[in-house]
Amino acid sequence: MILSRPSYTEAERLDALQAYRILDTPREEEFDDLARIASEVCGTPIAVVNFVSDTRQFFKAEVGLGVRETPVDISFCRHALLAEEMMIVPDATRDPRFDGNPLVHGEPYLRFYAGVLVKSAEGLPLGTMCVLDHMPRELDDHQIRTLRLLARQVSTQLELRLSLQQTQNALSHVRRLESQYRQIVDSAVDFSIITTDLDGTITSWSPGAQKIFGWSEAETLGQPAAMVFTAADRESDLAGREMASARETGCRIGEGWHQRKDGTRFWASGEIMPLLGEAETRIGYLKILRDRTHEYQAEEQRRELTHELSHRMKNVLATVQSIVSQSLRTAKSLDAGREAISSRVQALARAQDILTQTSWTGAGIRQVVDEALAPHRTGQGRISIDGPDVVLSAQQVLGLSLALHELATNAAKYGSLSSPSGEVEIRWEVGTGDAFRFAWIESNGPLVGEPTRRGFGSRLIERIVGSYFEGDGQLDFPPSGVTFQLTGTLG
Repeated sequence: MILSRPSYTEAERLDALQAYRILDTPREEEFDDLARIASEVCGTPIAVVNFVSDTRQFFKAEVGLGVRETPVDISFCRHALLAEEMMIVPDATRDPRFDGNPLVHGEPYLRFYAGVLVKSAEGLPLGTMCVLDHMPRELDDHQIRTLRLLARQVSTQLELRLSLQQTQNALSHVRRLESQYRQIVDSAVDFSIITTDLDGTITSWSPGAQKIFGWSEAETLGQPAAMVFTAADRESDLAGREMASARETGCRIGEGWHQRKDGTRFWASGEIMPLLGEAETRIGYLKILRDRTHEYQAEEQRRELTHELSHRMKNVLATVQSIVSQSLRTAKSLDAGREAISSRVQALARAQDILTQTSWTGAGIRQVVDEALAPHRTGQGRISIDGPDVVLSAQQVLGLSLALHELATNAAKYGSLSSPSGEVEIRWEVGTGDAFRFAWIESNGPLVGEPTRRGFGSRLIERIVGSYFEGDGQLDFPPSGVTFQLTGTLG
């Protein structure tokens, strides 16, 4: 019997098929056996357990066909889906539904088809248990009854398969929950969980408490909770004050030093709250805390760094203030003062850029020299630099950068770098005990005379820079060229 209008939509049928997750699955013996029985009982060379999607029919099991799927538009089963239960085609060449069908009028020249619907638990057609032959034929009552029983077995196998999938999914869900629970329990060892009675006597001691404090549960049961506090806090009855606060407010959150079994201290944060029994009566206290020593130390380090940064900023501002005031005081004009201030502050900024890369821990002298000479491009090829790449302290980086700026600026304006033939030799060496010697030597430039007055730059080079190296700076003006000798100590 063929139904003219199904009682379901195609979307509903496809959703039901998808729920079984049967498409594109490997062959299974249970389904292969059903196809073999159908072929043997019905006496057909071809038997198929198939499921019909929107574009193809998938053969879960097949005998005599040799393929796992075919397009749905040339399939017999798409017509069988419209049957109430079973569709039989004695001779496809005489059935107008198969006019032009390549499976009928070409290889494999199918003629006979009999298929019983395989349905979902809700009665939606999913595919068929079918047999096919290359010649016209009929089935007897016994064969038809067997084919129906086999189709029912396919549906049963589907439901068993779905039930197994659901059971496996449920087991997987349970395993995930168990795994999550284990993770929670395992992570709880990072927390100390302690309960006490109303007098503050310990009644339970978690594995996390043992890990953090070092005492086992057997060592702590019946002991006062104050045992985990430092001597000073025990003397001030901090445990009693915590319980009183928890009684009044419902929960006391705090942090402070605690003591381990071995006597070492650690910084902990946590809370204590009343432990309630039946009828919401208070039966003791629950104290949860966690070792926060690393966080506490990190915060202390941050405060120290902030303080150090503030100190450095004040020093930098003092240096800038000195540069501004001294530059204006010794400048011949306001414009000259502005130029001197700008160039010196830029030199200071370049030195600070170097230090920023190392968090102000110091910098290599080679980088300091290169950065200080960078603005004086006219000296390229006429400045020789030689010495080991030792590390200077932050103050030494600032001081030497300013000194090199003053020396290079003077050389470019009046000294050896103002002449095409002029040269500058920069060298340094390190001796025993970090003894440090630095030299700036100009030559082949204009004749040099002793200046009639010493400006801020000269005073900076001689007095200030030497102090950063716990040594002396000597600036000389021989006729052959300006020289600067610095002696001191690294670090």
